[in-house]
Amino acid sequence: MESTTNTLAEGTDIDAPAVALHGWSLSGKQGDVFTDIDLEVPTGAIAVVRGPAGSGKTSLLLSLAGRMRVSDGEGRLGDIDIRKQARTVRGQVAVGHIGGLTDLEDDFTVAQHVAERQIMLQPWYKPWASKSTLREVIGLIRDTFTTATEIIDELPPGTFSKQDAQRADFLIDDDGEVFVSELSELQKFFLEFGLASLSRPPVVVIDNIDYLRESADRARAWAGILIYQQLRRSRDPEDLLTVIVSCEDSSELDIATRSLGSRAEPSIVELELPPHPPAHRGSKH
Repeated sequence: MESTTNTLAEGTDIDAPAVALHGWSLSGKQGDVFTDIDLEVPTGAIAVVRGPAGSGKTSLLLSLAGRMRVSDGEGRLGDIDIRKQARTVRGQVAVGHIGGLTDLEDDFTVAQHVAERQIMLQPWYKPWASKSTLREVIGLIRDTFTTATEIIDELPPGTFSKQDAQRADFLIDDDGEVFVSELSELQKFFLEFGLASLSRPPVVVIDNIDYLRESADRARAWAGILIYQQLRRSRDPEDLLTVIVSCEDSSELDIATRSLGSRAEPSIVELELPPHPPAHRGSKH
């Protein structure tokens, strides 16, 4: 049986969830992918979807993003019916990372990726991105993570360091002429997250944060998410970002939360997916 636990920050409006699922289920030819999921994610919160490989985490995130049809259940994104208005959902839920869906092109520069995403967000009759627009967008991303860098620099010794911040700074030059092939996995993660955030979506989903192999990188990734959420909240309290992240182990989120302290006090909702096969769902270990 799936279980959820809530750690809600003071002031979060739990009566107006960003995402609400009831009996959310997906079955395929090979059996159940996930069944009877009940989940409510408050606006501006982080939802952590935990489970072992093969437990249906990726499919769940795809279904929340309006990119995979479920078999049963009710799901709402704010006032939007996820099952009936999948196209609308796709415009509201950005994908920060899903392997095979958000993969970056190694022979593209950061600027080319930003330009491509910017063009997708513009009207059809404007199929280009000017250099001034690119610099403005790149500057916005740079400013966001520069602020995050400053916050990290101000933390007490022994938490996150200036070196940690520098490793996360993927925009090495003002024009974004660095090739993706030159980026570290952590820098690629932040680039994907930055691209997903360009449209200022209300919800971003990030799958399998464990693909960052180093524990320290996962902690930095969680810290970046928390800081960006807080920055967006501080700049516009009416424009909160809800993030849904899947992983096998979320211990690095605890590290990031403790390290940032009052700098980022997230609302956290946790969903535990049981391992497959379905016959093992009710067993206790």
